Amino acid sequence: MNLSALAVKRPVTTFMLMMIAVLLGVVSTTLLPVDLYPEIDVPVSVVNVTYSGAAPEEVENLITIPLEQSLSTVSNLSSIESYSSEGSSTVLVLFEYGTDMDIAALEMREKVDMIRGILPDEASAPMVLKIDPNAFPIMQIGIAGPLEFTRLQRIAEDEILSRLERIEGVAAANIFGGVEQEVRIRLDQSRMSGYGLDISRIQQQIQADNLNLPGGKVLKGDQEMTVRTMGEFITLEDVKNLPLMLPGGDMIRLQEVGDVTIDYKERTSITRLNGQPNITLSITKQSVANTVRVAERVHQELDNLRRDYPELAITVAFDTSEFINEAIDNVMRNAILGGLLAIMILFLFLRNLRSTLIVGIAIPVSVISTFVLMYFANLTINLISLGGLALGIGMLVDNSIVVLENIYRYRELGENRRNSAVSGASEVAMAITASTLTTIAVFMPIVFVEGLTAIIFRQLSFTVAFSLLASLAVALTVVPMISSKILKVGEVKVRRRHMLTLGWFLNGFDYVIQRFARLYQKILSGGLRHRLITVVLALAIFAVSVVMVGVVGGEFFPAIDEGTIRVAIEAPPGTQLELMDQRVQQVENLLLEVPESERILAQIGGGMMFSMESGNVSTISVTLVGQDQRTRSTEEIADDIREMTRPLAGVNITVEEVSSMNPGGTGGSPVVVQ
Repeated sequence: MNLSALAVKRPVTTFMLMMIAVLLGVVSTTLLPVDLYPEIDVPVSVVNVTYSGAAPEEVENLITIPLEQSLSTVSNLSSIESYSSEGSSTVLVLFEYGTDMDIAALEMREKVDMIRGILPDEASAPMVLKIDPNAFPIMQIGIAGPLEFTRLQRIAEDEILSRLERIEGVAAANIFGGVEQEVRIRLDQSRMSGYGLDISRIQQQIQADNLNLPGGKVLKGDQEMTVRTMGEFITLEDVKNLPLMLPGGDMIRLQEVGDVTIDYKERTSITRLNGQPNITLSITKQSVANTVRVAERVHQELDNLRRDYPELAITVAFDTSEFINEAIDNVMRNAILGGLLAIMILFLFLRNLRSTLIVGIAIPVSVISTFVLMYFANLTINLISLGGLALGIGMLVDNSIVVLENIYRYRELGENRRNSAVSGASEVAMAITASTLTTIAVFMPIVFVEGLTAIIFRQLSFTVAFSLLASLAVALTVVPMISSKILKVGEVKVRRRHMLTLGWFLNGFDYVIQRFARLYQKILSGGLRHRLITVVLALAIFAVSVVMVGVVGGEFFPAIDEGTIRVAIEAPPGTQLELMDQRVQQVENLLLEVPESERILAQIGGGMMFSMESGNVSTISVTLVGQDQRTRSTEEIADDIREMTRPLAGVNITVEEVSSMNPGGTGGSPVVVQ
């Protein structure tokens, strides 16, 4: 007994298996991770060494060149790039795709350890780091309020930061733009000279006294207790009353040779949201976590924080999940719309409500069943996989239509429902199986391709293959089973009075199709009569198509309007933070005049990747309103911003649209590596 006959003979079992597949598909849909693109492992590692006070030439000769020579022997190496700046050396190592980056990083550390002895003693130990694209911030949150800035930062550090870091899926939460207090000691040179002291001696004394040390253990009865020697400063008075030993043996207090006060540290970064000073929190997710779900949990916690701290203005300045949700929803809406259009077109051609209903049931069952296979294959819901599913919807109908049409033919020949369902499905089972496997064979080779193309489009091939296999199973089981119960013939001749308008429309559609059919017959007859001309025209069209390939051009990913613009501002090296802040304010004022801007997050300083000198670099992230609320595209707005900022002198301004394939453009936060 074949599969179709078994499905018709056991309709209840078939129906229950169909419902189980639908239930598992619904559950799998809620469990599948949602992201914009498939997870991409970047085969890049970085070696960084800091050498404070050294000029770029010395850094290159003493550090960068030895590192390059040593790392050039690493396995699977593609290329090496290096950047030597004042006080910092960065070597970027690119590997072939498919390289195990854990093993590559280990080999790099071995090569670096071999030359550590020839590096300058004042240089830091080389850090070997592998780039993790998932370590870029997924959210940036602005915190402002009427409180004193130090109090605001204390709340952000002690309360808000810790609560966000405890959220499942959050790897780290970093804070930028705040101020910190420090104990500042201003020594009087004349007093020190009078007492015979110097700065180095006082510095050593402070370091020696500001320590907590273990004091061993003591026995108290039957207990053994640990002893600690408490020496760290607790209050400002402890610092003021620090005893200093004079050369003659006398003792004085630190406050007798200088002023000891609590002051603010020199700021290394400033952040503003929509022109207002604030403290910015940057949220980074774990590499295995899902962006959308982590963002949802963060939003829930932010709602709780707003209730706990009503005096604070907590604003999400940037959220990558917003565009991901919007993009995924658009693809899913288009896929659903495509399925509905397919059902409508089927009705126009079949002119049979029951036949259309059978195919209409087969489409969602096949799609939902595909999610089960995607879940067990560890795929994700993203633009690529959903694109494959949308591509497969058109092919999902083919198998069901072939089976249904053959069953319908047997019914018109006089067979009863049961026999026509079994005979019709069995007769074409081998044909649709071969056709499905042929289509799968076209997509499956992508699985074996290596490189970035395979990483991105492997999920496309899997999704198409899974959807086609699901449609084949549905066509051979569900379609015959339902046909044996509800399929009738002769509905095409039925025209009820209340469907008079629909009848006119269907008759008009038939008339148009028949005209096209007659036109096609004429073209086909002419082509058969003039075979040479037909072949020449076909070859000419092929030649023109080949030429047009070079004219059309190409790109790896199509341009996507994500509604975010990144403005990078770079001043000459050595520019003070205050002067850089003034330059950035000029740009901010221009950006605030852009009517489509919704949120403008500016970060002044602290935005370089590894450089110790970052006060001359700033970043402004402009989040635009939704596409339905503006008439200009992101590219047009970016061009307008370039013209607006062109008259500004003294700084180098770069305006670029943020792409999801370039997450580093989503803000001025430091790149996080692991």
